Amino acid sequence: MFEYHIDFQGQNKAEQITQGVISAFGVIAFLVGLTLQDIRLSMYIFVAGIAVTFLLVVPAWPYLNKNPVSWLPSREKALAQESSKGKEKSD
Repeated sequence: MFEYHIDFQGQNKAEQITQGVISAFGVIAFLVGLTLQDIRLSMYIFVAGIAVTFLLVVPAWPYLNKNPVSWLPSREKALAQESSKGKEKSD
């Protein structure tokens, strides 16, 4: 499988984009369906909104990973680095 990484701010932005785009397409679909009295067209518009949202949010676009998290090293790596530094100093 593919690995996609987005940061925490990117997750928040993706959530806002999802809610905004799906809500906008939902309102447009409702109004078009109401005025034209066509539920099929209304559903097509709404599904198109879901597809647009999918394309905007699902791939890990660079705008969703502008603030990557720098994690601390694991304890094992930190101990290994400290012991290698100690060996270098004693030599």
